[in-house]
Amino acid sequence: MSEQNSNSHKTLRDEALYILKTNSRDHRYTVPSDRLYPYQWNWDSGFIALGYAAYDIDRALTELDSLMDGQWQNGMVPHIVFHEFEEHYAPGPLDWQVPSHLTAKPGVCTSGITQPPIIGTVLARIYASCPDKEAYHLRFATLYTHVKAYHEWFMTKRTSAPAHDLVKSLHPWESGMDNLPCWDKLVDDVPRGDISQFRRKDLKGDNAAQRPHDSDYHAYMSLVYHYRAIGYDSIELLPQAHFKVYDLVLNSLLLRSAHDMAQLAQDIKPEDQAYWQAQIHTLTQGMQKLWSEEHQAFLNQNAFDGQFLMPLSCASFLPLFARAANETQAAALAKLYTKWREIYPYSVPTTDPESPKFEIERYWRGPIWVNTNWMISEGFAAYGYQDIADTIKADTRALIEEHGFYEYFTPEGAKGLGANHFSWSAALALYWLF
Repeated sequence: MSEQNSNSHKTLRDEALYILKTNSRDHRYTVPSDRLYPYQWNWDSGFIALGYAAYDIDRALTELDSLMDGQWQNGMVPHIVFHEFEEHYAPGPLDWQVPSHLTAKPGVCTSGITQPPIIGTVLARIYASCPDKEAYHLRFATLYTHVKAYHEWFMTKRTSAPAHDLVKSLHPWESGMDNLPCWDKLVDDVPRGDISQFRRKDLKGDNAAQRPHDSDYHAYMSLVYHYRAIGYDSIELLPQAHFKVYDLVLNSLLLRSAHDMAQLAQDIKPEDQAYWQAQIHTLTQGMQKLWSEEHQAFLNQNAFDGQFLMPLSCASFLPLFARAANETQAAALAKLYTKWREIYPYSVPTTDPESPKFEIERYWRGPIWVNTNWMISEGFAAYGYQDIADTIKADTRALIEEHGFYEYFTPEGAKGLGANHFSWSAALALYWLF
């Protein structure tokens, strides 16, 4: 590395550290963005903890501890923990109205759905990098117990007989990839309820063209109010859900977490090995149902009728991160990546760039995200495609060097989009890029 590049990377590391410090609250949790997202998000905090672990193990574990303050008694980890009330964000705790008896810690308000379970993978990585495991043993053991309970919730509450092999997402927000084009028909079919009490607060400045449409939000909030009426923990929730998909993100990250928790259990709780190996087998077998021979890719699937959901998205690559693909499938995904990379100079776009539904600036319908790039790069490296992994890493680094720590980026490299000084972009830069 040249001296100029080394100095540039040092400057970017300093900026990333500053962003995490600025977005930290009470030295316990980190908001994704001071401007758009003033609470603690589930998978955001996982990625953020990896960034902290690069220089402060204690703060990394505290990030996860604070997320677990919102864990429910049934094991579910909600997608938002409302540590404080913020009037400039919606939907807030008054929209969700989660009954207080559901949360394990009194007085903590949360949302009523979950998000992709990256935290098991994160916990195992923090453990592996910890120079004094004995000093933190109790904290690791406690967090291990929380994550195992989270897995048990997924496998009991979000799977169905007879197979119980794949988990279902009940809301586009649960996938983390809110407005993927493959959700469009399902979102259109959601019965619209009365949401006159709700007002969007995510359209700040001139970013309306980068955010989901009002029609999408009508469906999102209709789902929230429908699930609230049923009861978020009711046995009727899964049968009566108006949105139900076998989501690649949830299932891939749950499977990868099971692999990593099995590794962690060797030191923390060896007697759990059979539990984790059984879950790994179950989820790996289930993931093969999401492989489309016709499209030579993994696809999200409509859980109502079993139909694959088009178009392809960057989630199609995540089974590599989960170690769920076979070698033939990995080779097909490498060809797909190469095809996409020939269209735009930066990778990996959220949506198939050849799809008529591709939108270069709108949220999860086209732009590049640092977190998905990290997982996809790791996945390709694990299957021996180091050249692809290195290209994705170089593309991500170049976009940050050019534009800064934005929430997402256009794949032609023209601009950063969404929130600037975005926490997981800064954190993953510390962990992965610089």
